[in-house]
Amino acid sequence: MNSPHYLPDAEFAPAPAGARVRLTTLLSFVTIFLAITAVLLMASREHNPPPGPAVGAIAIVPVALYLGWFVSRIRRYRLAGNELRVELPLRTLRFPLAGLTGVDPDREAMRRAWKVYGNDGLGAVTGRFRSKRLGAFRAYLTDVEHAVVLRWPDRCVVISPHQHSYFVETVRKRAGLAR
Repeated sequence: MNSPHYLPDAEFAPAPAGARVRLTTLLSFVTIFLAITAVLLMASREHNPPPGPAVGAIAIVPVALYLGWFVSRIRRYRLAGNELRVELPLRTLRFPLAGLTGVDPDREAMRRAWKVYGNDGLGAVTGRFRSKRLGAFRAYLTDVEHAVVLRWPDRCVVISPHQHSYFVETVRKRAGLAR
């Protein structure tokens, strides 16, 4: 285990939820709560009390919202050997550090980025995005203000580890990049 190529795993928690994630999550839950309340009030005026199947159907909406929030959360970022792993509740995404050309903190990474596909703030900012500055990229963030951009010749990934300067230095060492 003491070979020169052995690299111990390093775990990084995601940055605390930033304003974008907190606001989107709060607005989503409040909107659903208000909509359900309005539907139940209207149903109770027509039927006293509202029919059970209608109440059951309405209950599916907050459950679906909660499941969407739960599935999109980022559990942790892990450096395992020469690989970055982004751990989500139901899957782990793997990005080999081989060929990495740059890793830099960038508070402006998500500015003017267009969502192609994904979640724009319910629990996290995840999915495929595009911007003039970064081109096409994948994002797995909890706070856009603590974004770190990892670049390969053929792709770009934006994440937000809690200790982003330590993360950047650790990745640079593992990938053999100059400071």
